Amino acid sequence: MKKRSLLLVVALCCAIGSMLAQRTIQGTITDQDGVSLIGASILAEGTNTGTVTDIDGNYELQLPDGATILIVSYTGFSQQKVEIGTSNIVDVTLQEDIAGLEEIVVIGFTPQRRKDITGAVTSVSGADLVDVPNVNVESALQGRTAGVAVTKASGTPGGGIDVRVRGSTSILASNRPLFVVDGVPMIDQSFSQVGVGGGSVSSLADLNPDDIESIEVLKDAASAAIYGSRGANGVVLITTKKGKAGNTQIGFSANYGTQEAIKTIPVVSGPQYQEYLAEVFSAFQLEYADLAPLLSGGLKDADNDWQSEIFQQSLIQEYSANIQGGDEKTKFYANIGYFEDEGIIKNSGFERFSGRLNLDHVASEKVSFGMNMSYTNSNTNRIQNDNNIFGALSTAILLPPTVNIREEDGSYGSAFGLENPVAAVTEYRNILNRGRMIGNVYASYFLTPELSVKATVGLDVLDLREDIFQPSLLQSSNNGTVTVGTTANRRFTHDYNLIYNKGFDRSNLVALVGIGFQEDKINQVLAVANDFPTTQFSGLSAGATPTTTNGSFTGDNLRSYYGNINYSFADKYIVTGVFRVDGSSRFINEQFGYFPGLSVAWRLSEEDFLNNSGILNDLKLRAGWGITGNNAIGNFQARQLYAGGNNYLDLPGIAPSQLGNPDLKWETTTTYNVGLDFGFGNSRISGSVDVYLKNTEDLLLNRPIPTTSGFTIVPQNIGEVQNRGIDITLNTINVVSSNGLNWNTTFTFNYNQNEVLKLVDGVPIDQGFATRIAEGQPIGAFFGNVTDGIFQNQAEIDAAASQPNAAPGDIRFKDISGGAGPDGILGTADDLAPDGIINDDDRDFIGNAIPDFTGGLTNRLSFKGIDLEFFFQYALGHEIYNNNLAFAEGLNSVFAPTVRAWENRWQQEGDQTNIPRLVRNDPNGNRRDSDRFVEDADYVRLKNITFGYNLPPNVLDRIGVRRLRLYVAGQNLLTFTNYSWLDPEVNTFDGNNTALGTDFLTFPQAKSIVFGVNLGF
Repeated sequence: MKKRSLLLVVALCCAIGSMLAQRTIQGTITDQDGVSLIGASILAEGTNTGTVTDIDGNYELQLPDGATILIVSYTGFSQQKVEIGTSNIVDVTLQEDIAGLEEIVVIGFTPQRRKDITGAVTSVSGADLVDVPNVNVESALQGRTAGVAVTKASGTPGGGIDVRVRGSTSILASNRPLFVVDGVPMIDQSFSQVGVGGGSVSSLADLNPDDIESIEVLKDAASAAIYGSRGANGVVLITTKKGKAGNTQIGFSANYGTQEAIKTIPVVSGPQYQEYLAEVFSAFQLEYADLAPLLSGGLKDADNDWQSEIFQQSLIQEYSANIQGGDEKTKFYANIGYFEDEGIIKNSGFERFSGRLNLDHVASEKVSFGMNMSYTNSNTNRIQNDNNIFGALSTAILLPPTVNIREEDGSYGSAFGLENPVAAVTEYRNILNRGRMIGNVYASYFLTPELSVKATVGLDVLDLREDIFQPSLLQSSNNGTVTVGTTANRRFTHDYNLIYNKGFDRSNLVALVGIGFQEDKINQVLAVANDFPTTQFSGLSAGATPTTTNGSFTGDNLRSYYGNINYSFADKYIVTGVFRVDGSSRFINEQFGYFPGLSVAWRLSEEDFLNNSGILNDLKLRAGWGITGNNAIGNFQARQLYAGGNNYLDLPGIAPSQLGNPDLKWETTTTYNVGLDFGFGNSRISGSVDVYLKNTEDLLLNRPIPTTSGFTIVPQNIGEVQNRGIDITLNTINVVSSNGLNWNTTFTFNYNQNEVLKLVDGVPIDQGFATRIAEGQPIGAFFGNVTDGIFQNQAEIDAAASQPNAAPGDIRFKDISGGAGPDGILGTADDLAPDGIINDDDRDFIGNAIPDFTGGLTNRLSFKGIDLEFFFQYALGHEIYNNNLAFAEGLNSVFAPTVRAWENRWQQEGDQTNIPRLVRNDPNGNRRDSDRFVEDADYVRLKNITFGYNLPPNVLDRIGVRRLRLYVAGQNLLTFTNYSWLDPEVNTFDGNNTALGTDFLTFPQAKSIVFGVNLGF
């Protein structure tokens, strides 16, 4: 009987075990507020069996033998392990993971948990870009990423944006970070061959922000060393969206709105301008009636507001549709998009058509492969502007209001050689078309469960064409000019990696070795023809006088060997080591550079003395060191070059065109970084603090040589630059209430101090209008005379005796020095004593274009489907060289002055003003480079504000929609600044490393309001 009972019990247990092993469980995954999470991942621990939740957050999973624990994960929430037990219903509530510690990010070819990162890495989620109008990759980083300073050089649609990761490291080579899209290093150059002023076009405008899943910025060398010779200025990793297993999801988004100039500049009216001219010429005893022939048509009865003629309230719109889904083997994501920015100045604009297809397929337990591919076609309508007498904005400010828009014969009115602003935006045509394909294909093979090989082939193919027509109606072209330029750039990359990923009892090891190849080929052609029969002919072949036919071919290649090791023990002690060797065709004797990196982290919060504190949930101390390089110079700068076209007696000839230096090598940047990541009160307060020091050596500079050599300079590795600073990111959850009210804040703070330590023989380099690069000064320092008020009478002029050409009402300049002191460098502490003469020897450093502090403040509030987000961006501790004032407030020429200058000019003794008298030809040099034109450029800007509403689930269920969100968003609505001109966020010399923070008649940014919808099925 006992034996039968025992057999019965055993049989019963086996039957129950069999039922448990083969049973199907189901449940719902929700967040803390009970909202269903669509696409949450559920995996049976220790197996490959898993599923995802459906549109209602429900799942169903057939358990494999032996499974006892479910692993549940969802982006933005902490991963959770749940014991299955005997119930067939397993519901799970996930907690928000504000710190994102379990999130997986790819840094340097291998995935890492964010909690295991040992370097200085900051991130931007693609979700932060969804409702932001007119955003691109560079502007997405502005104010949102600690340690990254972003300046939108102008408001030109599709225009250039300056990005600096922890300061400027180079003078002649590029200071831009390396941008990598899904593992493909992007081509990051303008390639425009036709100048329209200082502005350039952004190659990153080809990316559709709606495709972006996340952006990671590698700020320190310990992280960026895996990219070796291209990582000295930081690395920006852009990951695009991937498909997720589960039901197919369709999404659609659209926004539509208007934009206009933030402000305009008040200039004198027609009657005021006539008074102005009479006063200017009165000192030369000219009769008012004699002015007309001198003005060449400038003195009329017109009273035009030229700025209102060229500015417009313009359209901005964007549309995007995507589909994603798949199963456990195949996942896909596809998207098409359209974006248009008409531009706030007429005849300017940017238009982009984009498409993307990402596929991932698991063929078997050992083989997987996939692709990430995008194609973009964009059109940029450019106008002449920025530091250009034919520019639309330039002439809209400087051309007298008394000039007619059109004369009686139908021609455009003009004066003083300036373009008519209406003609500039009506007749000038400049279309830049760009077609671009970026992507890669990959295949992985698992030799063992821990060891895999991966091959990736990438490409970035860019085709650019410029068509410019300047009819004879324009001042810039007497009989018409047509210019056609083409650029074809082909970049191909190959990477082959061996990856080992092994988890042990209390530790984990990820190791990688790899080789990589990159090749660029660039082909450019430029043709110009003049003299066209009528304005109806705009084809190149119709020109009677071909003037330019240029063609060039260039290229370079890079071969690399690299490896890294990530080891963590007990989730407390983490070590990362990186080493890379790069060989570049740009160098000869020093082709190979060696770039190591080492970083460590100690998670103190996992130690016994802290992990039960009840307050502290994350505390990680990091330290890192590394070396990165910069080879962003000309492809053949190290080589002796010869050029054709040196013809003699109608016979072709060649001649030396460049003196090479076979010993040129990489600029190298050594970075030291110490950081602290923290989280308190279940991550109610979290963030990071980093302190860094960057030293860049072997700068690629030009050394002067005797002209008897036939040349004036030779490139050489001489020079040093240092950057030091602090990055801070602080996240706070201010309110989480049971009634649905939530409020969280993110604050970023960057402090950077830049200093030039060494130049060629200590000799300064002058750039732009008033920029000087000198030892002991930051890159972008302004250099000029120092003002000391205005002479009120002749007695003051006689007492000073240093400005013999001055008259009452002229600017007094400080007599600083009689010449350079023992160091031979002007503007330094050892300069000689005053000598009673004001000249170039009296110049000094008068300002700095690089902000001391940059960052941003984001607040997000939500309540029962309603949300509000506002983002302030700031830049403090810097100046702008406002060269606009030298012309619009010079008060010495026939250009129309501003109302401020006209009303506040010095007129009689006792006038307290900083604006001098009116005087023709300026004998005292009131317009010389001086601190008169240096202005405080500090600003705080309401960069973005979004108010939205998400329809509740019960409503969505009734209409059969997964998601429906309505919102209104504004950009640049408020700017708090003391800067007097159009926009404090500006740089006329867009893309220039050294001539920073200069404003000269530059296209301003726009403020915009858009209405949008996000729809999901």
